[in-house]
Amino acid sequence: MRKIKLTRAYKSILLKALAPYYCREKALGHSTEKPGRLILKINSVPADKRASFSVEEIHLMRITINRLRNERLAKGQYTDAADDMLLKLF
Repeated sequence: MRKIKLTRAYKSILLKALAPYYCREKALGHSTEKPGRLILKINSVPADKRASFSVEEIHLMRITINRLRNERLAKGQYTDAADDMLLKLF
């Protein structure tokens, strides 16, 4: 377990990154239990509070944030907040 402080910006980035992943997994008929639980957990943590995340949850967050970052880069959009969140997870 690792504690990460979730600011409003980080919560927003995580939820924006996890939602498309959740929908994609559901559309493919894969299990959505883990991303669904993670979304609920992140959503329930008050802003500017620390929350404990397992290695598996952090791995899922890294994958989805990196995917969001790469999509934004491909569109020429601003990525500093996503980059900051990725650094926070390492």
